[in-house]
Order: sequence, then C-alpha cells, then structure tokens
Amino acid sequence: MWETESSISAFPRLAREFTQGRLSCRVAGELDAQRRSVLHIAIHGEIVLTCQRCMGDLPQQVEINRQVHLARDEADVERLEEALGLDGEVILAEERLNLVELVEDEVLLGLPLVPRHDLGECSGSVT
Repeated sequence: MWETESSISAFPRLAREFTQGRLSCRVAGELDAQRRSVLHIAIHGEIVLTCQRCMGDLPQQVEINRQVHLARDEADVERLEEALGLDGEVILAEERLNLVELVEDEVLLGLPLVPRHDLGECSGSVT
C-alpha cells in the first residue's frame, strides 16, 4: 500500500498546470478471486483550475475511487480486457510502476476539459 497527502507541487505534471491544490492518495494492491493483480486507487482533494469564462480561480473537488487490473504485457492486456469486458480497466504495468504518474493520470482524466463556473457565478462582469 502507498499513501500520501501533499500539495499539488509533489506531482510534477499537475504542478506544471495548477499552482494550488492538495491531494490525499491511497493505492493498494491485491489479487482478485481469479488471482489477477488489481490496484484500488482512491484520490481525494481539491485543485484550483482557471475558469475559461472569467479566467478566475475555480476550485475543483477531486473524488476518484477506481479499480484497475494490471497486465504484464500486451497479450495479457488483450486477455484481461476480453475477460473483464466493459466492467474493468486494464493498464500495462511496467517492471516498476510509478505511482505518482498513475495518480497524475487519474486526476487529469477526471478533470473537466473546459473548466467553467456555473452561469452567473463568475467573478467580475463576465457571464
């Protein structure tokens, strides 16, 4: 198991995009009933995005709870994807899995493509 609670600056790719935020992360591995490697990923916190309407700060809650299966090679990816169908996510696990990069990927995939305040909530006169 790996756990961390830190500012966004601990995550290099996120720190390049966002200057404010804090994340609490937990990644735990186990074998499922079929003896396949599974990671349970929990990421919670807040990142401050830039609203694309008013260019002001837009706090974004991060709440990610997901499970991913680990594959040893491309053939294993295909086999697992077929076995799991749409119910499972499979990633190719290199010899040494970089958990910081895994957390960054999950956070980036979970953020809105075009962050905006709800109508009428922007700062200034922009609506």
